[in-house]
Amino acid sequence: MTAASPPSASRPRYAVYVVLVLMVAYMLSFMDRVLISLMIDPIRTELGLGDTQVGLLVGFGFVLLYSIMGIPFGAIADSGNRRNLMVGGVLGWSAATAVSGFAGGFISLLAARAMVGIGEATLSPAAYSTIADRFEKRKLGFAVSLYNMGVSLGGGVAMLFGGVLVAWAMATAVPLPWGELTGWRLAFVAVGLLGVPLAAVMLLTVREAPRRQGGIKPPPLSALWALAMRHKAAFAAVVIGYSILVIAAYGAMLWAPVHFARAHGMSPAHLGLAFGVIIGLFGTVGLAIGGLLSDRSAKRGHPDAPVRIVLASAVLQFPLMMGAYLASDTTVALVLAAAGMATVSTIGGLQAGTLQILTPASMRGRMTAIYLLVANMAGMGLGPLVTGFVSEHLFDGPTSLGKALALVTAVSLTIGVALLLLARKAIIAAVLDNDRAEAEAG
Repeated sequence: MTAASPPSASRPRYAVYVVLVLMVAYMLSFMDRVLISLMIDPIRTELGLGDTQVGLLVGFGFVLLYSIMGIPFGAIADSGNRRNLMVGGVLGWSAATAVSGFAGGFISLLAARAMVGIGEATLSPAAYSTIADRFEKRKLGFAVSLYNMGVSLGGGVAMLFGGVLVAWAMATAVPLPWGELTGWRLAFVAVGLLGVPLAAVMLLTVREAPRRQGGIKPPPLSALWALAMRHKAAFAAVVIGYSILVIAAYGAMLWAPVHFARAHGMSPAHLGLAFGVIIGLFGTVGLAIGGLLSDRSAKRGHPDAPVRIVLASAVLQFPLMMGAYLASDTTVALVLAAAGMATVSTIGGLQAGTLQILTPASMRGRMTAIYLLVANMAGMGLGPLVTGFVSEHLFDGPTSLGKALALVTAVSLTIGVALLLLARKAIIAAVLDNDRAEAEAG
């Protein structure tokens, strides 16, 4: 077995199993992000919050430390035991999710959300690095998309069962020495406890992946900077362009259910069923199709295969999501949202895949963390905050949030697509340069 061949090539089934376990971890990490969107109104009522404060809770309150801590965790992923890092992260964010149920006000809930972010920051840098070491490049697109199905499945499960969970929690009271645990508080605690058995499964069944370039010491951070400067246009377009596209994606995930509740009068149970299908089914289908199309394009000799699929999906996403946010008929809006979510998820599965083909194996953990820092600050941090601000201050009435979503989505998709189109030749050159470097190193 050579250094250029993934060590898992002789055990493809186990490699798929590892990705499935990582997908479940991603699914669990995403559940509480989406679940909170079903509980925004009861949380807002009990704690007396406005849309801007809600935007902070689902945005910067979570994403600030999530993004910043990804850098040191990415460094650990490049040189340390990635499995153990992820197990610790699962236990950490699960505990913080449960603690969210005991928040006494806005500040304490914001602090708990920040701690959730620190725990979840361990997962993706280590997971993407692990996947890249277990799969050949021609199969990497589908493997990364399979991992990213955790987003759509986690969101779908949260939506599908979240309404039932919230309804159960509202009708259930767990006695405590100082009172009762019920409603949205009980829902947070229940979701937090799910992380304990998952951490045990990861610890007992997932082995640390042998590295492709196991004898090479991870280069210093200055080497990443030198690589990025050597291909400035390519890395700037991928990191910034994709990050801007993420704003539209997280708008659909975090604010769309709230919009449908306000503008279309949908109940939590109805919302949970509708968005469980939209995110869980259509989102998963979009991820699978995106990975397969990217791998097919790569086999045809297109170095920028994932970028091609991202651009096509973004163009399709524009009219679909505009219609979903602005349509007055509930059925039409839901159908457009379902089709739009498929294109949103297609993009999501290929962003990290692009970085894997741009970056040497010894730098992927940190480069992924740097990308996630920018993408999450934009998508999960700035996006929800700006959307909430626009809804609260520029528009009025029950459709104000839908109009804000449409405006923010239109601007972000236009800018993101323009940046990627302008840099396509530079991206192709950077991918080919990395291929040559890896061939020489192998």
